Amino acid sequence: MARKIFHRVWRVVACLAAGAALLLSASCGQQKAVELDAQVIVIGAGLSGLSAAVEMGRSGLNVLVVDMNSVAGGHTMLAGGVAMAVTPLQERLGIEDSAELAYADWMAWTKDGDAEWTRFYASNSRPMVYDWVTEMGVEFVRVAPSHGNSVPRFHFTRGRAAHLVLPIYRTALGMSNISFQWSAQAEELLLSDGRVTGVVVKDLRSGKVRRLTADNVVLATGGFESDVERVLANWIPGLPRPDRLLIGSAISATGSGHDMATGAGAALDKINRHFIYVNGVVDPRDRQQSHALTAGNDQSLWVNASGQRFTNEAGFEKDVLADLVQQKPSTYWMVFDAATRDSFGVRGAAWLNNSSEEHPILDNPNATKRAQSLPELAAMSGLPPDALVQSVEEYNAAIDAGEDTAFGRFAHGENVPPKIQQPPFYAVQVFPVTRKNMGGVAIDRQARALDKSGQVLPGLYAVGELNGSLGINGMFGLDGMFLGPAILSGRVAAQSIVAATTARTNVPEIAPVEPSRNVGEWQPTLTSEGLEAMLAMQRDGYWHFQVSHQLVLERNYECTDCHSAQLPFAPVNDHASRLLQAEVCATCH
Repeated sequence: MARKIFHRVWRVVACLAAGAALLLSASCGQQKAVELDAQVIVIGAGLSGLSAAVEMGRSGLNVLVVDMNSVAGGHTMLAGGVAMAVTPLQERLGIEDSAELAYADWMAWTKDGDAEWTRFYASNSRPMVYDWVTEMGVEFVRVAPSHGNSVPRFHFTRGRAAHLVLPIYRTALGMSNISFQWSAQAEELLLSDGRVTGVVVKDLRSGKVRRLTADNVVLATGGFESDVERVLANWIPGLPRPDRLLIGSAISATGSGHDMATGAGAALDKINRHFIYVNGVVDPRDRQQSHALTAGNDQSLWVNASGQRFTNEAGFEKDVLADLVQQKPSTYWMVFDAATRDSFGVRGAAWLNNSSEEHPILDNPNATKRAQSLPELAAMSGLPPDALVQSVEEYNAAIDAGEDTAFGRFAHGENVPPKIQQPPFYAVQVFPVTRKNMGGVAIDRQARALDKSGQVLPGLYAVGELNGSLGINGMFGLDGMFLGPAILSGRVAAQSIVAATTARTNVPEIAPVEPSRNVGEWQPTLTSEGLEAMLAMQRDGYWHFQVSHQLVLERNYECTDCHSAQLPFAPVNDHASRLLQAEVCATCH
């Protein structure tokens, strides 16, 4: 529950000139106390929202963060690395880079990325992203090459992006002037005299609706890529709509922030730009068969519904997408053999490494077709047997020759994959999958929301994927160019708010919250049967609880892997408990 804070807001009452001297002296300069729930409300506890909260918290503002989930992270927990230029890690690895080179690379790749934001990010990705997060404990351990970059700039932590967001989250929990309201769905922005003054939120667990007020609101709700109908209604110009489009974004990416912003009068910009992945396989655990896992096998051959190759399997994603949506239907089969089975990998699932047996995808007949011969594999997959056999034979012949003259995947005997010849043979059906927005709420250079006439909508800021990651990705997305702009845009918005606020605000003393480390005997009281019974109940506001504890059962985790006397089977409500909870996120992530 957010602390109540009070501001004195001066209101001058209109005075009548005729014979009103006494009335004038009594009413002009009258004071009225306005009760606010926070100076700033941040809607969304993903990377951009947390970055904004920390920046403002460090400046002494009272911040309330509202999130529909019961934990922090948002879409970031599905993400990978960060594209940055001229970093200390690059320097240690002997990678020569410059802001000018990064700007030139990124503008050339994205086709029409926002030039001002791209230049700003190229010049500030080190001080405003790299230096800022490493000071909080983030450790980048490797830099990888990626498309659209002439030198390696794709920075990774020791694991997934959870190790990027968690130190920022812990920093926020260490500030007494930052509070959180979890499992709360923001539904509508409040307006007063053309200014955004708060938000209506619904507690998903209790159903209670509240009106929260603040001087400013920062929307950090992410994209709308989990709303396939909305994606298709705003499809990429010049490309056919796919027959089937799977969902590969976060559960929170529903476009709620877009709806709230436009409802308050904000404009949208370039919302027909999407980063669509081309490697989605249906999640076998999804009953609706609409959500995707991203999968790949660098040694595989790709064939369309006619059993024929249609693209360079090692080509750029933007080129493969253009080839894929031209197919009828817009799907393909990833074909490989026993020799390259272990090259198959999956992201976006509880499993990240292949097991030697009972692989949840490759050994699941509903997800993968497996046969001892290519004609049998074709029949199982619904492909023309003769066409598939011919495609594999032509592919193997090109491998023998050391050059792929059909699609240019390899040449001169370099990067030649192994032949497909060792049974059993595998076929995995693949679809295009939604991932990230590259357009969104229109903003100015301070991340302030703009209306349809291009004027600032007072009191409202839009950060992260909600504003299309600053438009830096243009028409063609860049790997790593989403997390960095999320941090940077959150900080830019926060700095704008601080500059306009601190002159008239008393800065409270920040008292870091330290988690209790008392040692005591503690034994779990919940059995696996009891947990299964709890998971059988579908409850609003308990999505993360359901997902994480289903994983506990699947992996046979012990309760003590996450729970203790300091973090028992009880609601986590205070900062100290949240800090302890954040320490165990890496158990699953």
